[in-house]
Amino acid sequence: MLGCFAGALLAAVLALLFLRGGDDSGDSTPATANSGSQASGQPSGQDEQAAAGDSARGGAQPDDSWQPHTGPVPILMYHVIGDPEGDVPYPDLWLGEDDFQAQVDWLQDNGYTAVTLIQVQDAWYDGGTLPEKPVVLSFDDGYLGQYLFALPILEEKGWAGQLNLKAEGSDLSGKQVKKMYRAGWEIASHTITHPDLTTLDPASLETELVGSKDQLENELGIEIINFCYPAGQYNQEVADAVEAAGYRGATTVNPGLAEKSMPFELNRIRIDRDDGADALANKLSSAGA
Repeated sequence: MLGCFAGALLAAVLALLFLRGGDDSGDSTPATANSGSQASGQPSGQDEQAAAGDSARGGAQPDDSWQPHTGPVPILMYHVIGDPEGDVPYPDLWLGEDDFQAQVDWLQDNGYTAVTLIQVQDAWYDGGTLPEKPVVLSFDDGYLGQYLFALPILEEKGWAGQLNLKAEGSDLSGKQVKKMYRAGWEIASHTITHPDLTTLDPASLETELVGSKDQLENELGIEIINFCYPAGQYNQEVADAVEAAGYRGATTVNPGLAEKSMPFELNRIRIDRDDGADALANKLSSAGA
């Protein structure tokens, strides 16, 4: 009798864990081509669910107010969301959660709607539509705070960002990246190892561009459309190689608004440490938004 009771209890616990889907806090697997995939090389159930998404998807969904748009669009550039503990390298790359929340609130209060770069490209080149004041929120490298803080803040508004993800060495697990994708985020390539692409020989350059695209696509089960130059380092040879690798566009660290006529040299507006809503407003105004 006791054995039957124990068996029933174990079955109930396993059923509860299955329904909850597990806990991300214990998932520290790096987002590499091997994590999250079955040994057979076929997509897992999570991969198939991610692959079911439309490439034009985004956190903000079109409605009757969206119109054709071929003009410039601001792309904001973020790195670490959260407050550093002690001395950290490159402290200007950090933005506190409260400052990020204030910026997102300001954007909404001033008529902006966050969309993905894919949605912008669909409007620029394929006759798609955008809200009256579109803005892309891009996040480089793959820091944990982008998942812990930026994801829920944007999700509250029905928005999503663009994650420029290193194929290897980010803070994010494959499971976390898939959750971001299913929340409407665009996942773009940021190379495999984040090198200065202008210093690479042609074979190494191809490995970083094509290899990162293939690696992310194989792990996540989605198509990778866009690219982001590590540290903004590129030249014409690198830009040509990005296009040849099958990307539709690439973001830089060049200041200003992104223009339809420069798909592989898309400007961004850098957000620095302690930039609150007022700083964001000033930077958008200075860029001509």
